Amino acid sequence: MQIQKTSTTIKFGFLFMLALCSMSCSSDDDAVVVPEEKNLTTTLSKHLDENQSKTNPGLSILIKHNGEVIYQGQKGLARLEGNHEIDQHTGFRIGSITKSVTAIAIMQLVEQDQMSLEDKLLDILPFLPSSFENITIAHLLSHRSGLLDYIDDNNDWSTLDGVTTSQIPSIVPGSGLDNLLFEPGSEGEYSNTGYVFLALIIEQISGMRYPEYLKQNIFEPLGMENSFVIYEEEHLGDLNENYALSLGNSIKVLGFNSLIYGGNGIVSSTYDLNLFVEALLSNRLITKQSLDQMVETQGAIKGIADYGYGWMTGTGDYWHTEELTDRNDFWHAGGFDGYRTVLSINPDLDLQIIILTNNGDKSQKILWELIRLTKEFIKNNQ
Repeated sequence: MQIQKTSTTIKFGFLFMLALCSMSCSSDDDAVVVPEEKNLTTTLSKHLDENQSKTNPGLSILIKHNGEVIYQGQKGLARLEGNHEIDQHTGFRIGSITKSVTAIAIMQLVEQDQMSLEDKLLDILPFLPSSFENITIAHLLSHRSGLLDYIDDNNDWSTLDGVTTSQIPSIVPGSGLDNLLFEPGSEGEYSNTGYVFLALIIEQISGMRYPEYLKQNIFEPLGMENSFVIYEEEHLGDLNENYALSLGNSIKVLGFNSLIYGGNGIVSSTYDLNLFVEALLSNRLITKQSLDQMVETQGAIKGIADYGYGWMTGTGDYWHTEELTDRNDFWHAGGFDGYRTVLSINPDLDLQIIILTNNGDKSQKILWELIRLTKEFIKNNQ
């Protein structure tokens, strides 16, 4: 059965994409400064000084060009209580950047011939509704499955309080989520549900819980010591002091669906994500052939961007301009509670930008201005 939405919903994890205000940002006193990029450091630092207080929740930034870190800095607090400052190892919820990690885990299993992108969802998870019979792994990765979104298409978010990933399938049949928006492969519509199913597929194929798979196959091999997945066995009580808190009407860490992983759920730092990007680009996580396949555009996602397998690609047909994203870029952004994050890779400029924030809507404006200023400087100084 296919259904149509009667209103446009803003996809969770991308609310910040609508804020393209021309604000500013930069680094703190401990920023790494490379002499030939001194003007960039001055520019970014000036904007941070004007827009980011040291006594509020803030951000962590790492910018790499031609294989060298040209800017690294943090400003603001990880915890307001005790004035714990953000540093390069501070953990942030990275939101939908988690999807890129999930997709890489899938590609690892494909490379090991344990599965194929053309495998049917129901062949691996046969307990799901029969209406999903034509959905493939490729459809899930590229948001072309037609699946409703358990976040945005749920009229009562309170029903997700305390729900875990393994419980999602049990709330799908008869809930409305078992209907499809369109025939799989015919259109694109962002779906967090699809990435929850991808996490369950990783568990089914590998025989490991998703958090353990990432730990053994990505985090530990790369030395990502401050990265992990929040789930029912790794929750707030186990987090270290450097965990960056959200800022809303009140300070809180966990949100309504905090124990559901696959589409979000990873905690990481700029230091760790730099290790992740280095490994990805040097073919230590997956082959170049697999990465090329991931960043090839599969189609447009309504209201968001062009999309490949786990990565946004190019400039898309939404708000993107060449000031922020170039045709050959691949990247992902994320948002969860007060967190706003982005990981952007520009192969043509050999430029990687990682920004993690915990200051809500104010952070999102600073984040995009950082990217604009950086790209403008690099392009003007090639």
